[in-house]
Amino acid sequence: MGIPALTITNPSVLGKMLVESAAFFEASAAELIGAEGEKLQLLVAAASNGEIPFAALTSANNSIRDTVCCLNGLENAILQKIAAGIDLIRNGF
Repeated sequence: MGIPALTITNPSVLGKMLVESAAFFEASAAELIGAEGEKLQLLVAAASNGEIPFAALTSANNSIRDTVCCLNGLENAILQKIAAGIDLIRNGF
């Protein structure tokens, strides 16, 4: 399919699009964090009931930590995108 060509000449419109796009990324990151929290809650309950060994929590915790670390890198990119969008809105090209 490819990336569509943008023919936007108004920098404030492009800036608003960047900020809006960053908001969608933020919403996705929030969903991922929520899913990781739910996963951990289920595993803690299962370990408390003896359904899985407590050692499995260590493995799950490592996985969750890795996901959150990756999201931290994504968050930095999102903040840069927002800053670029705001700069376009305020100052143009």
